[in-house]
Amino acid sequence: MATNNYASVAHHFLKVAILLGFAGYLIYLVFTGEILLFIAPHLLKYVKTAAAGLFIFAVFQLYISIRSFKQPVAGCACAHHHDHSQGGHPDHTHMHDHGQSDSGPVLKHVLGYSLFILPLLLAVLLPNQVVAGSLAKNSGIQLGEEAVDSNGVPMDLALLKGSIDPEARALFTTDKYNRDYAKLGMLLYKQDMVEMKDQWFIEKLQALNLFADHFSGKPIQMKGFIYRENGLPENQFLIERMAMTHCIADISPYGMIAELPDASRYANDTWVTLTGTIDKTTYHDQTVIKIIVQHIEPATAPVIPYVYPDWDFAKKLN
Repeated sequence: MATNNYASVAHHFLKVAILLGFAGYLIYLVFTGEILLFIAPHLLKYVKTAAAGLFIFAVFQLYISIRSFKQPVAGCACAHHHDHSQGGHPDHTHMHDHGQSDSGPVLKHVLGYSLFILPLLLAVLLPNQVVAGSLAKNSGIQLGEEAVDSNGVPMDLALLKGSIDPEARALFTTDKYNRDYAKLGMLLYKQDMVEMKDQWFIEKLQALNLFADHFSGKPIQMKGFIYRENGLPENQFLIERMAMTHCIADISPYGMIAELPDASRYANDTWVTLTGTIDKTTYHDQTVIKIIVQHIEPATAPVIPYVYPDWDFAKKLN
């Protein structure tokens, strides 16, 4: 009985260790911010819920483990007294072990637990790799939507809180589907320099391309990594950021064309900060903006190199 009970208790405690391992790893990723290497911020609440659920299950499993250790529920070692005096057999006692083993084949348990333990060990021991330019070649780069064509399309003025120059309002007329980008475009138009920071990176790129005519000559600054596609002239490269919509499985590159005389000096996957002015060009039969680079300097890759869409950005404009 004792051997079988110890095996059962060992199984229970191993399950506790696995549950706590996964819960602890998720909590570590959340508190260090490294979880954003795998999912977009709007999914964080689900990861936190999952970590809490795993922890609760682990506590419950621990309770079962301790209880099974103190009060074995399966198996018994029973001494039965049998009178065999009849038939010429002496009176004696038989010890019968009726313990039921739940350990099963060793290989079965090893394979079963390894399905959980090995992924957890790999996740903990291997460094979290950042995907950058190496993936860009497998995904078409997103340079933003083509400029708004007002011919034959009902247009209206984008309404924005605060004091906006009537002339700017007239410039950023659009249909109802692009009204939010028109509002953002007006804010960018008022700024002395367009700074392509992590917040609203994708939304700013869309606004700049939709209203490219109104940003010609506007100063701009952007940090990203360099990538090249076949067909680009030697004086151009793509400066990009990897964007994550939901999780790492759907990341794709977003960026702009950068143009400078000595562009060929800079290697792919190099992080740089560019300062220049906005102009227009044609890329794959689409009119998009480009940066006429005036200054370029090396930059350090951010710890979290991805940018994320903000589905509610229009509500935050003021």
